[in-house]
Amino acid sequence: MKVLKTLGVLLVCAWVSIPVLAQTQPPPAPPAATDGFMPMSAAAPREVLPATPLVFYAYAFVWLALIVYVFTIWRRMARVEQDLADVQRRLKEGQDRH
Repeated sequence: MKVLKTLGVLLVCAWVSIPVLAQTQPPPAPPAATDGFMPMSAAAPREVLPATPLVFYAYAFVWLALIVYVFTIWRRMARVEQDLADVQRRLKEGQDRH
């Protein structure tokens, strides 16, 4: 069972990281030599936030991990409650015999 959980976590991590690894940006071209006037809007590179996809995938991974964690805790608590009910039932049967 632990092997399946580990395999599942590895698959989710791989699934989340594939788009990030696929986004490679080409190196910037060297600036062309200009002797004349060039407006600043044409000369300045566009602002790009290369970390935006990484932040998105980081938040997605954290939320997914939190959901999986809460789900596993919920299942464990259900098992503990069932075991506790079984113990209470056995104790009650033991008291009825005496």
